[in-house]
Amino acid sequence: MLHGTAEIDEAFIKRVYRTSVYVWLVVTLVLLSFRSLGGVAGWTLGSAVSMGTLRSLEWIVRRAFVPGNLKAGSALGKVSLLKIAVLLPILGLAVWASSRSVAFVFAFCAGVVLTQAVIFLKVVVALISRHSSD
Repeated sequence: MLHGTAEIDEAFIKRVYRTSVYVWLVVTLVLLSFRSLGGVAGWTLGSAVSMGTLRSLEWIVRRAFVPGNLKAGSALGKVSLLKIAVLLPILGLAVWASSRSVAFVFAFCAGVVLTQAVIFLKVVVALISRHSSD
């Protein structure tokens, strides 16, 4: 059995959000120490996309994948269209800003994978914890 914060349970996603905010803050402070405002903007926008995407996926899973929910398909379609409508202008802004700052592009890409990296590392920690307690 897993113990502590390495446990993958109902609160796992909540801990992913919290850890992602801490990582965002630390990386933002590092970028500010280098006076990379383009980097801060890209990192922040990418991180917002990452956390927003995770939040929308969480919302869809919690509401659509319920036994007997006859409106799940319709809700899934509506949320998907809304997601595209929100992401397209953000990605357009990212492409426009990328022509002005190389730091923005790299920071944006790093921000987009923020929550996935946090989830991956939390799962690795959980596996290591499970293996070391066996």
